[in-house]
Amino acid sequence: MKRLYLLRSMRHRSVTASTLKDYHRPLTRRGEIAAMAAGKRMQANGYLPENVICSTATRTRQTLAHIWPYLAHTTGKMPELAYDFHIHLARGDALLQRLQETDAGQQSLLMLSIAPGICDLARLINRPAAGAPDPFANDLPLGALAIFDCAADDWADLTPA
Repeated sequence: MKRLYLLRSMRHRSVTASTLKDYHRPLTRRGEIAAMAAGKRMQANGYLPENVICSTATRTRQTLAHIWPYLAHTTGKMPELAYDFHIHLARGDALLQRLQETDAGQQSLLMLSIAPGICDLARLINRPAAGAPDPFANDLPLGALAIFDCAADDWADLTPA
């Protein structure tokens, strides 16, 4: 069983509030505070990934920087970290392919990126219960954390639904 955490970056400066290109837009102060709160909640709930794959966009790196202090395991061990430029604008199927390249020995993984890709991946992996509303019908809100327990022994075996 693998556990996958998908985190959408926190609130960032809007196009109208910044002259920077999308890739370089930083978090707002509100986004920084929300990221620290998310890190605290992850720690309190034991949501501590062994591996982190993070987009290189400014807002995703800043989101990770604010949650990072809270990702230490009880042993003090920090997750392995990989920054990946290619996932910044990747869509769901490309993100799934990136997950499938993860070492089978890693039991839990956090992928941190932006919409629409991270939202696409959540929809791709989710298998809604029959007759139940689909929680991923819309994009994940800013700062949302989706958690999937995947019935796979190897990340390479991870498939849609």
